[in-house]
Amino acid sequence: MELVLLLLVVLVVAAALLASRFMQHGNPFPVSRKATLFTQVERNFMLLLEQAVNGEYKIMNRVKMLDLLDFKQNTDSKSRRAAMLKMNAKYLDFVLCDPKDMTIVAVIDLVNNNSKDGHKAAPDWFVSGALEAAGLPYIRMKVRTDYSLADIQAGLAAKIGKNLPKPDPLLKGHVKKGPTRPVRPLTPVLSPNQIKAQSTALIH
Repeated sequence: MELVLLLLVVLVVAAALLASRFMQHGNPFPVSRKATLFTQVERNFMLLLEQAVNGEYKIMNRVKMLDLLDFKQNTDSKSRRAAMLKMNAKYLDFVLCDPKDMTIVAVIDLVNNNSKDGHKAAPDWFVSGALEAAGLPYIRMKVRTDYSLADIQAGLAAKIGKNLPKPDPLLKGHVKKGPTRPVRPLTPVLSPNQIKAQSTALIH
């Protein structure tokens, strides 16, 4: 009797395992939602970058390289396929675009030598070579905790060749505005006859 019960338990467990495996392989959506879109490092850098460009550029995040580059007309099919496979697997951290017509201005990648958490520590010869061939400035910025807006602006200016407008200073409280209309002089404006009369009166 005990042997029969033991066999039944084994059969039930085996059936459950088989059913679970079948359900996992048959699930077309074996996914779950991530907690956040960006890591803490990426989020902090993006906030500083937004302040540094001060509205001069639109910032696009995690752009596929294939969406940035096109092929030259005389490219043969073999080279095209090889480059397409590589570009389709490459993502760039930040892309700066002209806000007027979304022209691509520059590409930025974060570099973190101390962590492999989504940051490109080792230079990618294909990425840098392709962007250089396409004439797109490529900026690799090391991740730091003490970045200032001036540091980021200097790094962008070195590659883009354009000084960015400085962001407005953050002031606490209310700023007293100056007068909105001309201030009257403290002393009245006298005519020449009045000045002559006053001078005569002082002499006498």
